[in-house]
Amino acid sequence: MAKTNWQYGEIVTEEDFSQLGQEVNEATAGLAVLEEQLGEAEQSSKAYTDQQIQLVTATGIPKLVTYSYVLAADQQGQTDFEIPLETFVKETDTVTVAQNSTVLSTERYSVVDPKIVRLVEGVNIGTEIFIQVWKNVPIGPDGAISAAVLANDTVTVSKMADEMKKDVPGGVAGYDAFAVHLADKVQHIGYATASGTNTYMVSITGITALTEGLSVKTKFTNANTGASTININGLGAKSITKGNGSALSSGNIKAGQIVHLVYTGSNFQLLGEGGEYGDVAPDKVLVGTTFGTEEGLKTGTMPNRNTGDYVCNSSSVSGTTLKLNMPASAYYGIDSNITITDADYVPNNIAYGVNLFGKVGTAIISGSASWSNPGTYTWTPPAGVTKVTVNITSATGGGGGGGGGQSSSPSMANGESGSAGSGGSVTSFGSYASLPATGVGQGGAGGYWQSGTGRGGAGGTGYNTGNSNNTYGGNSGGAIGGGKGGHGSWVGSMCWGTNYPGGGGGGGHYPPNTLNQQFTINPGQPITIIIGVGGNGGAGGKAGGGITDTTSKVYGKGAAGEAGEKGTNGAISITW
Repeated sequence: MAKTNWQYGEIVTEEDFSQLGQEVNEATAGLAVLEEQLGEAEQSSKAYTDQQIQLVTATGIPKLVTYSYVLAADQQGQTDFEIPLETFVKETDTVTVAQNSTVLSTERYSVVDPKIVRLVEGVNIGTEIFIQVWKNVPIGPDGAISAAVLANDTVTVSKMADEMKKDVPGGVAGYDAFAVHLADKVQHIGYATASGTNTYMVSITGITALTEGLSVKTKFTNANTGASTININGLGAKSITKGNGSALSSGNIKAGQIVHLVYTGSNFQLLGEGGEYGDVAPDKVLVGTTFGTEEGLKTGTMPNRNTGDYVCNSSSVSGTTLKLNMPASAYYGIDSNITITDADYVPNNIAYGVNLFGKVGTAIISGSASWSNPGTYTWTPPAGVTKVTVNITSATGGGGGGGGGQSSSPSMANGESGSAGSGGSVTSFGSYASLPATGVGQGGAGGYWQSGTGRGGAGGTGYNTGNSNNTYGGNSGGAIGGGKGGHGSWVGSMCWGTNYPGGGGGGGHYPPNTLNQQFTINPGQPITIIIGVGGNGGAGGKAGGGITDTTSKVYGKGAAGEAGEKGTNGAISITW
């Protein structure tokens, strides 16, 4: 700070001059700020004075001026909202409050110092609060504006209406649209009580014409007893119909009932009646269940068999369908069953593997099959069959042919041997058993001459050997195994000299048969069956030569041997 108590004759230094200059500059700047502040205060005071002048008439009586504000809650449960008007005076200004466009009664808010609107109940965040300040207009104890403080002609009906309209969302235009909407009786349902019986009369404010879509709610003092009409505001009696367009029946309108009527352009349709009920009777409705009728509510009596098992009255069969006649009642639910009992309904009475109404059979059906004609066959075992008993007879070989006879003359040719028979083909039962025919009857040897007499050939071999040679009667063939061997042939008393036949052909040969052998098979798997063909018999041998002399006596000569017989075919038979 610069020195201020200077003495005469003291020396002033450069530092003293510097401090003194700085303080002078600071004082000058402070005066400039003060001058600016005084100017601002003067302007503010002038603006306030001008505002107050605008609020009163030339005689000093206040004018009606309003200020509107929209404030949004920024806290959950907020109750206090500050009035943004600088000139608000609680004692002379009036405040009205609306919440989300709904005007609140004064019991739901208060104005506290200095200018706070306090709601009785807190609001949610974002809730809009509309505050309107009526400047210099106090409200009396009865809630009415004190007209004594208002200048003449400053409050007019249109002005008040315009001020009120400003608070509606959308302003004056929004208010006017809302007013039109309220007056639309087609969109808004009027309400009144109708008098009379069947010919009803009703008066509803605002309805001046009957327009299609016009809706009214009407309370009827008296019930109807038949077809009915209604006359609204003297616009003419119109029929009241059901929802389906038919005339009302007695009791469709109950005494004291409130119903909804809509004008169709020609009549009023009753929407609250419920329409047609049909002819349902209590015994067709579940017991304990109420339902509507022309006579009012009724209660069903039909038993509800919704749980447990119930035996059917009777049953019948149609083709592959089993029909059950159920006891009369309702089966409303999923826990009830209709039953029929049969002691024979057991798995052992159902064919093996057959699913009969959910029960799989175990009974094995017995049977048999056989094949004897040569050829190839396919046999599929019945369901459940796992074992079979098989008999296989093989196809046999053919018998050998008999040898030809020989005369007693050495000059004649010997008899020829008979041919061997052919073998039979294989007989088989799938891969389980197979019998080939491997042997056949061999042909008998031809007769020959020895020591002045014809001798028989050796008997052929086979299943059995032909009869012995060189004896009378040695012409028999071998016993039957397959085909029988052919006989050797000879000539009787006409022979010149002793004559014996050639040996008979041996019988056909075959392997042992398979008899009563049991096999385990795969159920349901096809089996290939082959039936073999019997072998052919051998041809008989030719006879030895014989001659006739000049005296017409016949020298002894042999005869041709017989052919062997054909072998037998194979065969298979099975049982299960």
